[in-house]
Amino acid sequence: MAVATATQAGQRRVFYGLNTAVQVVIVLVITVGAAYLAQRFQGKLDVTRSRINSLSPRTEKLLRSLKDDVRITALYTVLSEYDQRAQKRQDMVRDLLRLYESAARGKVTARLIDPMKDRSELPALLRRLRDKPAYKEEARAHLDILESYAPLNQKILELLDRQRGEAERLVAAAGEQAGVLPEVVRSLEQFTEQAGEVARTLTELQAEDLPRYGSQVETVRAYLDGVTRFFNSVKDWVDKRGNQDARTPPDVLKFLQVAAGDYVALLPEITALTTRAQELKPLALDDLAAQLRGWANAPPIIVETAERAEVVSFWEAWPYRADGQLSKDGDDRDFAGEQGVSSAILKLTEKEKTGVIFTRFGGPSPIVPDFSRAQFGQFPRAPYGTLNEALQKANFVTADWDVQVSKQPPDVPDAVRKIYVVFPPAPPPQPDPRRPQPPPQGMTPADVEIVRKAVEESGMAIFLAAFVPSSSPIPEMGAGKYEYGDYLRSTWGVEVEHNYIVLPFTPALDTPGGYWPARFASRAVLESTLFELTDHAISRPLAASPIGMDVVCPLSIVPASTRPAGLSVEPVVLVRKGADAWGVSDLTALNEELRTRQYATRKDTDRAPPFPVAVAAERAASPAAEGQAPTPAKRLVVFGSATFISNSLLEMPGGIMLSGAGFQSYAAFPGIPDLFINALHWVTHDADRISVGVRGSEVPRLDKLKDDAWLTFWRVFLVGLWPGAALLVGAGVWLMRRR
Repeated sequence: MAVATATQAGQRRVFYGLNTAVQVVIVLVITVGAAYLAQRFQGKLDVTRSRINSLSPRTEKLLRSLKDDVRITALYTVLSEYDQRAQKRQDMVRDLLRLYESAARGKVTARLIDPMKDRSELPALLRRLRDKPAYKEEARAHLDILESYAPLNQKILELLDRQRGEAERLVAAAGEQAGVLPEVVRSLEQFTEQAGEVARTLTELQAEDLPRYGSQVETVRAYLDGVTRFFNSVKDWVDKRGNQDARTPPDVLKFLQVAAGDYVALLPEITALTTRAQELKPLALDDLAAQLRGWANAPPIIVETAERAEVVSFWEAWPYRADGQLSKDGDDRDFAGEQGVSSAILKLTEKEKTGVIFTRFGGPSPIVPDFSRAQFGQFPRAPYGTLNEALQKANFVTADWDVQVSKQPPDVPDAVRKIYVVFPPAPPPQPDPRRPQPPPQGMTPADVEIVRKAVEESGMAIFLAAFVPSSSPIPEMGAGKYEYGDYLRSTWGVEVEHNYIVLPFTPALDTPGGYWPARFASRAVLESTLFELTDHAISRPLAASPIGMDVVCPLSIVPASTRPAGLSVEPVVLVRKGADAWGVSDLTALNEELRTRQYATRKDTDRAPPFPVAVAAERAASPAAEGQAPTPAKRLVVFGSATFISNSLLEMPGGIMLSGAGFQSYAAFPGIPDLFINALHWVTHDADRISVGVRGSEVPRLDKLKDDAWLTFWRVFLVGLWPGAALLVGAGVWLMRRR
């Protein structure tokens, strides 16, 4: 029995020992495998309620649909370990890049470079950008000019050198009788020196990792323009005064005549080269170089494909906070990196462009400056030029169509589809009583039909409605009709209440039921506090972005029972219930009440909130009828204001704040361009391109594991020390039980 008992005890020890060893091996395999998978796939779990550590669904969908490989590089440095703001921004950008790399499933390579530490990385990046096919091809014309300049400049220098020696000899011989020849000698010396400076400048620019070919050509052109002026001045002197100046010695005059002939022989070649230089377009590579030169103070993010690259500037990734206040950590900026990077990826990978046609009837062009009104020293601006620049940056192609002038929509080069942005007709000019003539012709039903057909054919449009008084003694205010109102109501289920203008008020503290005009009442501007953004795809991402509208008329949605079948209409922006703003139809009565009572009251005839001021409508696609193609879905957005996207509102300052760069002004309504561009994307069924808005920059985070000894320690601990400790503990248990 003793032998049996001893045998059983030994078997149990072996069994326990093997069991412990197997468990330790399993734990080791799981730990090593988990560490490898986490390192390989950068897996993360966002447990925040607002999903601040995740990409938006639109960006994730964009990344999953990528066909081209994309490389993202951020140039962020922290000059001092005490600069917590720079450290925070670097951390947030690094986290964002990791999210892009993880979500793209191998199609995106992302990296953050600190040029102060990785000094070889920045030159390598710049050389990679320089060698991209798109930039090589566009720089070919510039390189041809630089190559042509070298032999031409050699001819110029040989001519200048030969003439300078002869001129100096004549000046020494003629003395005070040399006339204009000493000035000619000085010019010859100056141009010889300038040619040397040009050569040194070209060498310096060419030696840069991103050679600025545009700057090189401009340097050459400026030098050749100076040479041309000098040659022409000598020729003009000889032609006009050479044979009449008796004080000029004959040998000096003969020298100048021969020199003028040499200049005339060389001028055509110089003129041809400078003309070619003037016709060149700015280079995208030069723009890249300009944006990357200030990386230390304004760190950029570079997004690349194999063909070309886009730069997300620091100001795009870190716009000033919309409220003008500092965050909890003292930062004056919010983070819009995802919006900037995703827009850059779309611009690089999107092959098709959308044309935006600003449609009007009379009046000035919204996007083309009126040069006839240019003032001395001031370049004229188009009234909607700021928006036009934002649209072009977002990869739209814009055009202007005046239906009063042309009855055919314009062709938009490179655009595969068209969106019509329809303005209210301009009021007819006021007749001059001193010159009796027939009343000016306004927009006719036939003109409205032209616009309607264009919109129906496109299936995509944005209408900018307008406040039009029902009756007015002022001819400029129109005849009380919004020309597109019937079309929008009958076809799209949107009623434009054009006889009301929405005005903001503030309660009068000393008069119950009385109101004073609000801050922007003189311009009829409504601020964000009066609006409610709905959960529509256009407005959902902009909940934290202040918007404003001016000269707004209310909209309403036609009941479903009376609008066309297959049509869905949703509000996008509402004047919220209880807001101190309402629609007023009788401005004369309002002004009289303010004049006599010093306050206003809300009338039963006023349009009380809530009511929409932006509405989106969609007409469902219809199946193909016999012998006909199916009708695709059509979309339209109506805004109750025609001027909220003008320069005056987009550039309206919200205030002044103190930042690291000194006092800076910030826009009062930074969400307006995003709201309009989001509407364009929705209308074109490009929901993937809708703005994702900004994120707060005071995101709380755990102390990060820096890429230094601490990170190395934790890697060794989790992969080696921790499993090793488990193995030792298991071995100790086995030995103790063996006894």
